Amino acid sequence: AGRGGGGQGKGRGRGGADARAPAGAPSGGLVRRPEKQKPGRGGKGGGRGGKSQAAAGKGGRRNGAGPMPDAEVVEVVREDGMFRHSEIIRAHSDAVMSVVMSSDCIYTASRDKLLKRWKVSKDASGKFQLLPELEVPLGDVCWCLISAGDWLLCGMGDGSIKGFQQTGKEALLKGHSKRVCCLLTHLHVLLSGSLDGSVRCWQMDANTQTFACTHSITEGISGAVQCLAVLGERLWVGGTSGIAVVELGTLQVSAQIPPKKFVAGLLQFEGHMIVVYADGSVSIFDAEGVLKHNQPALPAGPVLCVAGLECGPRLLCGHAKGQVSSITLPMFQLKKHWQALQRCKVQTICAVGHDGIFVLGAENGNLQLWQRDGSVDL
Repeated sequence: AGRGGGGQGKGRGRGGADARAPAGAPSGGLVRRPEKQKPGRGGKGGGRGGKSQAAAGKGGRRNGAGPMPDAEVVEVVREDGMFRHSEIIRAHSDAVMSVVMSSDCIYTASRDKLLKRWKVSKDASGKFQLLPELEVPLGDVCWCLISAGDWLLCGMGDGSIKGFQQTGKEALLKGHSKRVCCLLTHLHVLLSGSLDGSVRCWQMDANTQTFACTHSITEGISGAVQCLAVLGERLWVGGTSGIAVVELGTLQVSAQIPPKKFVAGLLQFEGHMIVVYADGSVSIFDAEGVLKHNQPALPAGPVLCVAGLECGPRLLCGHAKGQVSSITLPMFQLKKHWQALQRCKVQTICAVGHDGIFVLGAENGNLQLWQRDGSVDL
């Protein structure tokens, strides 16, 4: 669900083709990081423009020319076969921080401290709509979500992880001392990353249906943890000061990979790790951590969240100024960036399956449901 990982790296993550599979599981050749949770306030980018932009945004004048016009929000991106099905205005009363797909519904979490469940349905025109089904007060902000089997897990602001099982059973996992930014499942182990600079491993006792922390990784982590992703036998940990690589066999950090910048998201693709930094720059590494590609900041600027879209496939990046970038894989060319939101950040992106559908969570509490038409010429 949106910042860390299972959806992606960050909490992120949808069930994909097999709804029973833990979020972030490989599907169709594109391994999506778990969703979740992206740098809540845009990392170092912050989402603020230069002085002229700030002035213009408040109705100020630029060289006496009057306020700058807002960029036009688009609902169809013909160049890449993208179109918006629907938008829910004020789905939450504050920023949507994470979105995750479960077996037959979508869950969203917000800074308004609510967890909501939405049913996907088609209207008379054939467009998908999100209909509210359930609302759960959490008592604190949930920063990332992950759907794992019949459990929905929420990374909380106080460092705990709240679990809700379909049977009605609940769990409370305590261990982190600060906000849980990302969640990921790997081989029946739940991994959590926190602002306290640690990664914790949790396992559930099948008999008692309770979770216990089996390991904690603190040495060598690159700052506060923002996202997680697995490549081969290694766990990649994206932090506020770059990447740390953990050997899954020993749970020891074996390498720290420069640059020491805020990592917005991780995505495994065809044996490589795509690292998107909060300033909008992107690097691609092989499984050994060797740099294979590096490029400067995307034209749309600072990035808060990323997701892998199987249809294409595409790397989607959500930006601090309301834009979305679509990058072709494996060629890694920017296909298009467009204005999805007006005057607010794209806080989280959730790609919900192989049919090209993805959901945007906005800083203003809105939700948008998009789809990429795979029949469009690539």
